[in-house]
Amino acid sequence: MDPLTISADPLADKFSILGIQLANWALDFALHAVDFTVPFGVLSAFLVWRLNFEKASQNSLRHVFLLVGVASFSPVIFFTFMRILLEHTTGQVLSIPHELIVWGGWFLGGLVFAWLYLRYAPQSANEVLSKFTKGNKLVRNQRTDVRQIGNHLPSAALKFDPLEYIQKKKVGDGIFLGLDEESRPVSVNFSSGTSAPHIQVCGTTGAGKGVSLGIMASQFLERGEAVFFCDPKNDEWAPSVLFAAAQRTGKPYFYLNLNRPNGPQFNPFAGATEEEAFELFQSGFSLIEKGDASDFYGIADRREASLTAKSMTQQNLNIAQVYAERQEQMEGAEKFAGRLRELAEVPSINALAGEGVDLAKVIAEGGCVYIVGSMRNDIIKTVQRMILVRLIQLAERRDRMAGPLRSVCIVLDEVKYHLSRPALEGLGAARDKGVHLVLAHQSLGDLRDCTKDLNPDAVVDAVVENTKIKLFYRVMSPDTGEWAAKMSGEILVDDESRRITRNFAAAELVDAERNIRQAERFFIDTNMMLNLPPSVAVLFGDSLPKFVSIQPLRVAKSPEAIKIALVAGAAAPTAADSIAIPAAPAVSAADLISLDHLVPAAAPAVAAPQAVTAAIAASDDDDLP
Repeated sequence: MDPLTISADPLADKFSILGIQLANWALDFALHAVDFTVPFGVLSAFLVWRLNFEKASQNSLRHVFLLVGVASFSPVIFFTFMRILLEHTTGQVLSIPHELIVWGGWFLGGLVFAWLYLRYAPQSANEVLSKFTKGNKLVRNQRTDVRQIGNHLPSAALKFDPLEYIQKKKVGDGIFLGLDEESRPVSVNFSSGTSAPHIQVCGTTGAGKGVSLGIMASQFLERGEAVFFCDPKNDEWAPSVLFAAAQRTGKPYFYLNLNRPNGPQFNPFAGATEEEAFELFQSGFSLIEKGDASDFYGIADRREASLTAKSMTQQNLNIAQVYAERQEQMEGAEKFAGRLRELAEVPSINALAGEGVDLAKVIAEGGCVYIVGSMRNDIIKTVQRMILVRLIQLAERRDRMAGPLRSVCIVLDEVKYHLSRPALEGLGAARDKGVHLVLAHQSLGDLRDCTKDLNPDAVVDAVVENTKIKLFYRVMSPDTGEWAAKMSGEILVDDESRRITRNFAAAELVDAERNIRQAERFFIDTNMMLNLPPSVAVLFGDSLPKFVSIQPLRVAKSPEAIKIALVAGAAAPTAADSIAIPAAPAVSAADLISLDHLVPAAAPAVAAPQAVTAAIAASDDDDLP
C-alpha cells in the first residue's frame, strides 16, 4: 500500500504536514497489524467456549473468554480502521486484502475446533478422572449392580479338605460347614441336649446341597445321634460318605432301597400301636378330612383303616399279611383297599415280624439308616411319607423321664416327597422329642408343590418358622432369591445421585459433584442370591448372614455302602402275577368277512359274586369301582 504524499502547496502549514505524517504512520502500523493478527482468528474458539459457561460463579471466566474471543476480530478491526482513515485522507477505497481471506479460514477453524472439543474432550476427561478418583472411606455400602455383582461376592469357592477341620474340632465346636471369606472355619453350634434346631438347605440343582447334607449328617453320626438319610433321588456319593463316617466311628450302617425288585428289608409298622398304625395310614393315604364333599366318601376308608390297624397290631402282621386277611372284608372302602394292595405289592417294606432293620433299635442305640426312595413312583412316595411319620412316632414314644434321650437326625432330601399333614403338624413339636430335621429343596415352588390335603402357604410357613439354621446356595427363581434376601435383614447404604448436564455441543457430561443420601437394601440382596458361585452358600441363623465355601468329604465309593440285607418277608402278588390273559386265537381275513360270524354266540357263564369280588381285590386297576 502506497504511503500518503505531502502536498506542494506553499499554503500548507506545519500542522497539515504533521497530520499527513501521523496518518502515514497509522496506516503503516495497521498494515503490519493486519498481517500479524491474521492467526488470531483461531481465538474465535473462546467465543464458543464462553457460551458453555452457565453458572453464576463462572461470570469472571465468561468475561475473560469474551475479551479473548473479541481479539479474534483484530485483523478486521485494523482493516476497518485503515479503510476509514484512507477514505478520509485521500478518498481512496481500500479493497479487501487476501490476509482477511486467510483470517476467515482461521476464524472458522477456531469455531470448528471449539465445537469438536466440547463434543468429545470433556467426556473423555470424565472417563479418565473416574478411573483415577480415590473414593472416600466414609462412604458406606452401595446398592448392587448385577453387571458388577462379582465385586460383592466371593470370586470362587475355597479349596480344602473338610475332614481335616472335622478331626481338629474340639468338644463344643459345633458342626463344621466350611470356610468363610477369610478362610476361617464356620461351624453351627448345637446344644448338648436333644433340642437341636431344624436346618433348611435350599439351592438349584447342582449347586451343592448334597455335599452339605453329607457333611452335616456324617458329623451328627459322629456325635452319637441316630441318623436317617431319606434320599428319593438316589445320590451317587452320599451313601459312601455316610458309610465312611460309620466306619470311622464304629456305628452300625444300614442301606434300604424301597424300589422294586428289591426284596424284604424292614417293616415300618413293626411294633406300632393301633393309634400309630392308623396315623401312618392317614399320612400315607391322605385320609384326613379336607373340608369338601370328598370327606363323605372318606368315612368308609377311615373306618377300614382303623380296623386294619387294629388287626395289624393285635397279630403283629405286615402289610401284605393284613391285606391277605382282610381283602374280602373291605367292601365300600375301595380306595383304601386299592392303596393297601399297592403297599402289599412292595416287597421292601413287608419283612416278617422280627426280621429286617429295626428302626426303634437304631433310635435307641444309634447308627445310620440310608433310605433310597423315588421321585416318580407314587407308591414309593407314599411309603416315604409313612416312614417320616413313623420315625417321629418312635422318637416321641420314648420315656423322657428315664434319662437323656439320644438325638435323632432325619435328613430329607427333596423334602416335598416326604411331607404329609401329620408330619407337618409334628414339625414344631419334634424338637422337644429329640428329633431335628434337615430339609433340602430347590425353591419355594418345591415347598408349595405338596399333596392336595396340605395348604401350600402353610407348608412354606411351617418350614420357614421351624428352621432356625438356613443354608442357601444359588437359586434360579427370582421369587426364592427375594425371599432369601428378605431374611438377611436390611442395612443402610449411601444412594448416590449425580447431575448430568448438556454442553453447547450437545454432549452430556457427568457433574464432578455427587449427592449421597441414606437408603436401605437387603444385606444379602436378590442379585447376590441369583449369582452365587458354585459350592458357595449363605448361612442364615448363626449371627449375621455370611458366605461359606463348602467342599465335599473325600471318600472312595464302596460297594458295602449300597449293599442291601434281604430278610424273610411276605408280599402280595402283583396284578401281572394274578391275572393270566390267554392268547387270542388267530383269525384269517376270510373268517373276518364270513357271514357265519354274524350268528350270535352263546352268552358266557357269569362268575359267582364271590369270584368277582376276589378278582377285583387282586386286580391292579385303580379305576375299578
